[in-house]
Amino acid sequence: MTVVPRTAAVRTQRSDALPTSLLGPHHLVHRPQTPEAFLLQSTPPVPQQFAFSAELPGDHPLFGDGVAAFHDLLFAVESLRQTAVFAARRCFRIPESRHMVLTFGATDITDVEPWRRTTGGAQIALDLRVTPADIVNGVPHSLSCGATVDIDGERCGTADARIAFPTPLVHRHHWNKGRPESAHRAAELHGAPSAHHSPAPERTGRRSTRNVLIGTPVEGVPGTRGDGLTFPVDVVAARRVLPDAADAYTSALFLEVSRQAALFTATELHGFKPAHAVLSHWQASFRGFAAPGLPLYCTVRPADGTAGAGLRRDERGRPVAELRLAFTQGGRLVSESSVSVLQDC
Repeated sequence: MTVVPRTAAVRTQRSDALPTSLLGPHHLVHRPQTPEAFLLQSTPPVPQQFAFSAELPGDHPLFGDGVAAFHDLLFAVESLRQTAVFAARRCFRIPESRHMVLTFGATDITDVEPWRRTTGGAQIALDLRVTPADIVNGVPHSLSCGATVDIDGERCGTADARIAFPTPLVHRHHWNKGRPESAHRAAELHGAPSAHHSPAPERTGRRSTRNVLIGTPVEGVPGTRGDGLTFPVDVVAARRVLPDAADAYTSALFLEVSRQAALFTATELHGFKPAHAVLSHWQASFRGFAAPGLPLYCTVRPADGTAGAGLRRDERGRPVAELRLAFTQGGRLVSESSVSVLQDC
Protein backbone atom coordinates (compact mmCIF):
# COMPACT_ATOMS: atom_id res chain seq x y z
CA MET A 1 0.00 0.00 0.00
CA THR A 2 1.32 3.46 -0.86
CA VAL A 3 1.43 5.81 2.11
CA VAL A 4 -0.36 9.04 1.29
CA PRO A 5 1.63 12.16 2.32
CA ARG A 6 -0.14 14.23 4.93
CA THR A 7 -0.50 17.27 2.67
CA ALA A 8 -2.22 15.23 -0.03
CA ALA A 9 -4.43 13.52 2.49
CA VAL A 10 -5.65 16.81 3.87
CA ARG A 11 -6.59 18.04 0.40
CA THR A 12 -8.35 14.92 -0.83
CA GLN A 13 -9.52 12.89 2.15
CA ARG A 14 -10.62 13.25 5.75
CA SER A 15 -7.59 12.94 8.02
CA ASP A 16 -7.60 12.57 11.79
CA ALA A 17 -4.94 11.87 14.39
CA LEU A 18 -5.39 8.95 16.73
CA PRO A 19 -5.22 9.58 20.48
CA THR A 20 -1.79 9.92 22.06
CA SER A 21 -0.44 6.43 22.69
CA LEU A 22 2.62 4.24 22.81
CA LEU A 23 2.50 4.12 19.01
CA GLY A 24 4.19 7.50 18.74
CA PRO A 25 3.65 9.77 15.69
CA HIS A 26 1.28 8.17 13.19
CA HIS A 27 -1.25 9.07 10.54
CA LEU A 28 -4.81 7.81 10.03
CA VAL A 29 -6.84 8.55 6.91
CA HIS A 30 -10.56 7.82 6.66
CA ARG A 31 -11.53 6.97 3.10
CA PRO A 32 -15.29 7.59 2.86
CA GLN A 33 -17.10 5.98 -0.05
CA THR A 34 -20.04 8.43 -0.38
CA PRO A 35 -20.29 12.20 -1.07
CA GLU A 36 -22.13 12.94 2.18
CA ALA A 37 -19.53 11.10 4.19
CA PHE A 38 -16.73 13.00 2.46
CA LEU A 39 -18.31 16.47 2.52
CA LEU A 40 -20.50 16.37 5.62
CA GLN A 41 -18.67 13.78 7.72
CA SER A 42 -21.93 11.82 7.82
CA THR A 43 -21.19 8.11 8.13
CA PRO A 44 -24.10 5.65 7.98
CA PRO A 45 -23.59 2.21 9.55
CA VAL A 46 -21.91 0.68 6.49
CA PRO A 47 -18.33 -0.62 6.03
CA GLN A 48 -15.68 2.08 6.23
CA GLN A 49 -12.12 2.13 4.85
CA PHE A 50 -9.07 3.51 6.66
CA ALA A 51 -5.36 3.79 6.01
CA PHE A 52 -2.87 3.86 8.87
CA SER A 53 0.83 4.63 8.55
CA ALA A 54 3.74 5.17 10.91
CA GLU A 55 7.46 4.70 11.21
CA LEU A 56 8.26 1.49 13.06
CA PRO A 57 10.05 2.36 16.30
CA GLY A 58 13.62 1.17 16.63
CA ASP A 59 14.53 2.46 20.06
CA HIS A 60 11.38 1.92 22.13
CA PRO A 61 11.04 0.53 25.68
CA LEU A 62 8.43 -2.02 24.52
CA PHE A 63 8.31 -2.32 20.72
CA GLY A 64 12.12 -2.21 20.43
CA ASP A 65 12.84 -4.65 23.26
CA GLY A 66 12.82 -7.98 21.42
CA VAL A 67 15.91 -10.19 21.40
CA ALA A 68 15.17 -11.33 17.83
CA ALA A 69 15.95 -9.04 14.91
CA PHE A 70 12.30 -8.51 13.94
CA HIS A 71 9.86 -5.62 14.17
CA ASP A 72 7.27 -6.13 16.88
CA LEU A 73 4.00 -7.73 15.73
CA LEU A 74 2.34 -6.08 18.72
CA PHE A 75 2.71 -2.69 17.01
CA ALA A 76 0.50 -3.75 14.09
CA VAL A 77 -2.16 -5.26 16.37
CA GLU A 78 -2.27 -2.16 18.56
CA SER A 79 -2.61 0.00 15.43
CA LEU A 80 -5.66 -2.05 14.43
CA ARG A 81 -7.17 -1.75 17.92
CA GLN A 82 -6.76 2.01 18.06
CA THR A 83 -8.26 2.44 14.60
CA ALA A 84 -11.25 0.37 15.71
CA VAL A 85 -11.68 2.60 18.77
CA PHE A 86 -11.56 5.70 16.57
CA ALA A 87 -14.08 4.26 14.10
CA ALA A 88 -16.44 3.18 16.87
CA ARG A 89 -16.58 6.54 18.60
CA ARG A 90 -16.16 8.99 15.72
CA CYS A 91 -17.70 7.22 12.71
CA PHE A 92 -20.34 4.87 14.10
CA ARG A 93 -21.40 6.97 17.10
CA ILE A 94 -21.02 4.11 19.59
CA PRO A 95 -21.36 5.77 23.02
CA GLU A 96 -18.40 5.99 25.38
CA SER A 97 -20.55 4.26 28.00
CA ARG A 98 -20.29 1.00 26.04
CA HIS A 99 -17.24 -1.05 26.93
CA MET A 100 -15.08 -2.47 24.15
CA VAL A 101 -15.03 -6.30 24.42
CA LEU A 102 -12.79 -8.36 22.14
CA THR A 103 -14.46 -11.62 21.07
CA PHE A 104 -11.97 -12.76 18.40
CA GLY A 105 -8.47 -11.75 17.34
CA ALA A 106 -5.96 -13.05 14.80
CA THR A 107 -2.75 -11.98 13.15
CA ASP A 108 -0.38 -13.67 10.69
CA ILE A 109 3.04 -12.93 9.29
CA THR A 110 2.72 -13.89 5.63
CA ASP A 111 6.27 -12.92 4.63
CA VAL A 112 9.05 -12.87 7.23
CA GLU A 113 11.62 -10.85 5.27
CA PRO A 114 10.02 -7.35 5.56
CA TRP A 115 9.73 -7.84 9.34
CA ARG A 116 13.51 -8.00 9.76
CA ARG A 117 14.96 -4.93 11.44
CA THR A 118 17.57 -3.02 9.46
CA THR A 119 19.87 -0.13 10.27
CA GLY A 120 17.57 2.41 8.64
CA GLY A 121 13.98 3.29 9.53
CA ALA A 122 11.04 1.27 8.23
CA GLN A 123 7.51 2.40 7.40
CA ILE A 124 4.47 0.30 8.32
CA ALA A 125 1.11 0.76 6.61
CA LEU A 126 -2.23 -0.88 7.33
CA ASP A 127 -5.13 -0.92 4.89
CA LEU A 128 -8.19 -1.41 7.12
CA ARG A 129 -11.86 -2.17 6.65
CA VAL A 130 -14.26 -1.79 9.59
CA THR A 131 -17.69 -3.39 9.16
CA PRO A 132 -20.57 -2.68 11.58
CA ALA A 133 -22.99 -5.42 12.69
CA ASP A 134 -25.92 -5.94 15.07
CA ILE A 135 -27.24 -2.47 14.24
CA VAL A 136 -30.00 -1.07 16.44
CA ASN A 137 -31.43 2.40 15.73
CA GLY A 138 -28.51 3.17 13.45
CA VAL A 139 -25.83 2.28 16.02
CA PRO A 140 -23.86 -0.98 15.74
CA HIS A 141 -23.36 -3.24 18.74
CA SER A 142 -20.31 -4.92 17.20
CA LEU A 143 -17.58 -4.32 14.63
CA SER A 144 -15.54 -6.64 12.42
CA CYS A 145 -12.10 -5.29 11.56
CA GLY A 146 -9.68 -6.58 8.95
CA ALA A 147 -6.31 -5.25 7.85
CA THR A 148 -3.46 -6.05 5.52
CA VAL A 149 0.02 -5.05 6.67
CA ASP A 150 2.80 -3.65 4.48
CA ILE A 151 6.33 -2.77 5.57
CA ASP A 152 8.27 -0.53 3.20
CA GLY A 153 5.73 -1.29 0.49
CA GLU A 154 5.93 -5.08 0.83
CA ARG A 155 2.77 -7.02 1.78
CA CYS A 156 3.77 -9.12 4.79
CA GLY A 157 0.89 -9.68 7.21
CA THR A 158 -2.77 -9.61 8.16
CA ALA A 159 -4.74 -8.75 11.29
CA ASP A 160 -8.39 -9.33 12.16
CA ALA A 161 -10.64 -8.68 15.13
CA ARG A 162 -14.28 -8.88 16.17
CA ILE A 163 -15.31 -6.44 18.88
CA ALA A 164 -18.56 -6.21 20.81
CA PHE A 165 -19.93 -3.05 22.41
CA PRO A 166 -22.57 -4.26 24.88
CA THR A 167 -24.84 -1.79 26.62
CA PRO A 168 -23.88 -1.00 30.24
CA LEU A 169 -26.71 -3.22 31.51
CA VAL A 170 -25.64 -6.23 29.42
CA HIS A 171 -21.97 -5.67 30.26
CA ARG A 172 -22.72 -5.50 33.97
CA HIS A 173 -24.82 -8.69 33.78
CA HIS A 174 -22.00 -10.69 32.16
CA TRP A 175 -19.42 -9.17 34.48
CA ASN A 176 -21.42 -10.01 37.60
CA LYS A 177 -21.93 -13.55 36.33
CA GLY A 178 -18.29 -14.21 35.44
CA ARG A 179 -16.50 -12.85 38.49
CA PRO A 180 -18.31 -14.97 41.14
CA GLU A 181 -17.69 -18.03 38.99
CA SER A 182 -13.96 -17.27 38.90
CA ALA A 183 -13.83 -16.27 42.57
CA HIS A 184 -15.63 -19.44 43.69
CA ARG A 185 -12.38 -21.40 43.54
CA ALA A 186 -10.05 -18.55 44.46
CA ALA A 187 -9.34 -20.21 47.82
CA GLU A 188 -7.92 -23.19 45.95
CA LEU A 189 -5.44 -20.86 44.26
CA HIS A 190 -4.22 -19.44 47.55
CA GLY A 191 -0.51 -20.00 47.93
CA ALA A 192 0.15 -20.79 44.27
CA PRO A 193 3.40 -19.21 42.99
CA SER A 194 2.81 -15.73 41.60
CA ALA A 195 4.17 -14.17 38.44
CA HIS A 196 6.95 -12.28 40.23
CA HIS A 197 9.04 -15.48 39.95
CA SER A 198 10.02 -14.47 36.44
CA PRO A 199 12.13 -16.36 33.91
CA ALA A 200 15.17 -14.74 32.36
CA PRO A 201 13.87 -12.15 29.86
CA GLU A 202 15.66 -13.74 26.90
CA ARG A 203 13.66 -16.96 27.48
CA THR A 204 10.51 -14.94 26.70
CA GLY A 205 11.94 -13.05 23.72
CA ARG A 206 12.56 -9.86 25.70
CA ARG A 207 15.69 -7.99 26.77
CA SER A 208 14.35 -6.11 29.79
CA THR A 209 12.90 -7.80 32.87
CA ARG A 210 10.39 -4.92 32.95
CA ASN A 211 8.61 -6.39 29.92
CA VAL A 212 8.40 -9.99 31.16
CA LEU A 213 4.71 -10.75 31.76
CA ILE A 214 4.84 -14.43 32.74
CA GLY A 215 6.21 -16.33 35.70
CA THR A 216 8.11 -19.59 35.64
CA PRO A 217 5.90 -22.66 35.03
CA VAL A 218 3.89 -23.93 38.01
CA GLU A 219 2.04 -27.16 38.74
CA GLY A 220 -1.18 -28.07 40.45
CA VAL A 221 -3.24 -25.05 39.38
CA PRO A 222 -6.95 -26.02 39.57
CA GLY A 223 -8.76 -26.05 36.25
CA THR A 224 -5.63 -26.38 34.09
CA ARG A 225 -4.56 -29.32 31.96
CA GLY A 226 -1.71 -31.52 33.10
CA ASP A 227 -0.21 -32.11 29.64
CA GLY A 228 1.30 -28.66 29.17
CA LEU A 229 3.26 -25.88 30.84
CA THR A 230 1.21 -23.48 33.00
CA PHE A 231 2.45 -19.91 33.46
CA PRO A 232 1.11 -17.36 35.95
CA VAL A 233 0.41 -14.02 34.25
CA ASP A 234 1.93 -10.93 35.85
CA VAL A 235 -1.02 -8.55 35.46
CA VAL A 236 0.70 -5.84 37.53
CA ALA A 237 3.60 -5.75 35.07
CA ALA A 238 1.15 -5.70 32.16
CA ARG A 239 -0.53 -2.60 33.54
CA ARG A 240 2.84 -0.86 33.62
CA VAL A 241 4.04 -1.59 30.12
CA LEU A 242 1.18 -2.43 27.76
CA PRO A 243 -1.03 -0.13 25.67
CA ASP A 244 -4.35 0.85 27.23
CA ALA A 245 -2.92 0.20 30.69
CA ALA A 246 -6.14 1.31 32.40
CA ASP A 247 -7.63 -2.06 31.42
CA ALA A 248 -5.42 -5.01 32.36
CA TYR A 249 -7.15 -7.50 30.05
CA THR A 250 -6.63 -6.13 26.56
CA SER A 251 -5.78 -7.75 23.24
CA ALA A 252 -2.20 -6.58 23.81
CA LEU A 253 -1.98 -8.57 27.06
CA PHE A 254 -3.29 -11.81 25.56
CA LEU A 255 -1.08 -11.49 22.47
CA GLU A 256 2.08 -10.61 24.40
CA VAL A 257 1.56 -13.30 27.06
CA SER A 258 0.81 -15.82 24.30
CA ARG A 259 4.04 -14.91 22.54
CA GLN A 260 6.20 -15.09 25.67
CA ALA A 261 4.68 -18.37 26.86
CA ALA A 262 4.92 -19.88 23.36
CA LEU A 263 8.59 -18.92 22.97
CA PHE A 264 9.40 -20.39 26.39
CA THR A 265 7.52 -23.61 25.54
CA ALA A 266 9.08 -23.95 22.07
CA THR A 267 12.48 -23.67 23.74
CA GLU A 268 11.60 -26.36 26.28
CA LEU A 269 9.98 -28.82 23.86
CA HIS A 270 11.91 -28.30 20.64
CA GLY A 271 15.14 -26.50 21.56
CA PHE A 272 14.19 -23.26 19.78
CA LYS A 273 16.38 -20.18 20.28
CA PRO A 274 14.19 -17.14 21.13
CA ALA A 275 16.80 -14.82 19.61
CA HIS A 276 16.08 -16.48 16.25
CA ALA A 277 12.35 -17.15 16.60
CA VAL A 278 9.21 -15.22 15.71
CA LEU A 279 5.50 -15.66 16.42
CA SER A 280 4.13 -16.10 12.90
CA HIS A 281 0.48 -16.92 13.72
CA TRP A 282 -1.92 -16.08 16.55
CA GLN A 283 -5.66 -16.73 16.63
CA ALA A 284 -7.71 -16.34 19.79
CA SER A 285 -11.32 -16.53 20.90
CA PHE A 286 -12.64 -15.13 24.17
CA ARG A 287 -15.32 -16.29 26.58
CA GLY A 288 -16.76 -13.76 28.98
CA PHE A 289 -14.54 -11.50 31.07
CA ALA A 290 -11.38 -12.00 33.08
CA ALA A 291 -11.84 -10.33 36.47
CA PRO A 292 -9.17 -7.98 37.87
CA GLY A 293 -7.80 -9.01 41.23
CA LEU A 294 -7.92 -12.77 40.57
CA PRO A 295 -4.95 -14.88 39.36
CA LEU A 296 -4.78 -15.50 35.62
CA TYR A 297 -2.94 -18.50 34.15
CA CYS A 298 -1.84 -19.50 30.66
CA THR A 299 -1.37 -23.19 29.82
CA VAL A 300 0.57 -24.13 26.67
CA ARG A 301 0.69 -27.56 25.04
CA PRO A 302 1.63 -28.97 21.62
CA ALA A 303 -1.12 -28.80 19.03
CA ASP A 304 -1.84 -32.52 19.23
CA GLY A 305 -1.22 -32.82 22.96
CA THR A 306 2.09 -34.70 22.96
CA ALA A 307 5.48 -33.15 23.69
CA GLY A 308 7.15 -34.99 20.81
CA ALA A 309 4.84 -33.63 18.13
CA GLY A 310 3.34 -30.30 17.25
CA LEU A 311 6.34 -29.59 15.01
CA ARG A 312 6.19 -29.06 11.25
CA ARG A 313 8.39 -27.43 8.63
CA ASP A 314 7.58 -24.55 6.33
CA GLU A 315 8.22 -24.42 2.58
CA ARG A 316 11.88 -23.54 3.23
CA GLY A 317 12.39 -26.39 5.66
CA ARG A 318 12.43 -24.23 8.79
CA PRO A 319 10.87 -25.74 11.94
CA VAL A 320 7.52 -24.36 13.11
CA ALA A 321 6.10 -25.20 16.55
CA GLU A 322 2.30 -25.47 16.57
CA LEU A 323 0.90 -24.79 20.05
CA ARG A 324 -2.46 -24.45 21.79
CA LEU A 325 -2.99 -22.03 24.67
CA ALA A 326 -5.72 -21.75 27.29
CA PHE A 327 -6.17 -18.82 29.70
CA THR A 328 -7.99 -19.74 32.90
CA GLN A 329 -9.07 -17.89 36.02
CA GLY A 330 -10.41 -19.68 39.06
CA GLY A 331 -10.77 -22.80 36.94
CA ARG A 332 -12.89 -20.92 34.37
CA LEU A 333 -11.75 -20.80 30.73
CA VAL A 334 -11.61 -17.19 29.50
CA SER A 335 -9.66 -17.53 26.25
CA GLU A 336 -8.29 -20.15 23.86
CA SER A 337 -5.74 -19.58 21.12
CA SER A 338 -3.58 -21.31 18.55
CA VAL A 339 -0.09 -20.02 17.80
CA SER A 340 2.81 -20.85 15.50
CA VAL A 341 6.43 -20.12 16.38
CA LEU A 342 8.89 -20.07 13.47
CA GLN A 343 12.56 -20.88 14.10
CA ASP A 344 14.37 -18.60 11.66
CA CYS A 345 17.47 -20.29 10.30
